[in-house]
Amino acid sequence: MSRRAVATVGLCCAAFAVLTACSDTPVPAPPTKTVTVSPSASASSSTPGGMSGGSSSASAPGRVFDPRTMQADVKKILTETYQVSEVGDVLCPANQAVKDGSTFSCTVQVGGQGKTVTITVTGEDGRYEVGAPS
Repeated sequence: MSRRAVATVGLCCAAFAVLTACSDTPVPAPPTKTVTVSPSASASSSTPGGMSGGSSSASAPGRVFDPRTMQADVKKILTETYQVSEVGDVLCPANQAVKDGSTFSCTVQVGGQGKTVTITVTGEDGRYEVGAPS
């Protein structure tokens, strides 16, 4: 085989390798797990008595998630379901409404590094999905 033929075959192989690496196949979304939580354990009714400023009861969320319960649940899901090791403190924001389709983030320490976990509410009854830490 001539040098020119060898070079052509080599270039074709390199082009094939590049095209294979540039696949149009979409990267799958990170897995999520649906967690069903009893509304009495994770959500409560807000009361307008503790409000300040010009807020009215009409703008206050009706039912909100209990951040302490959610933090414990998120830690358990990351450890047991996602098999994440070295899960440290989890911090979820307070006063997150139990509203279907809403999302918010919790922060979690994994191996000493801060990560974000997305929470997606999947129903008015207190169900939500916990995303993988990123």
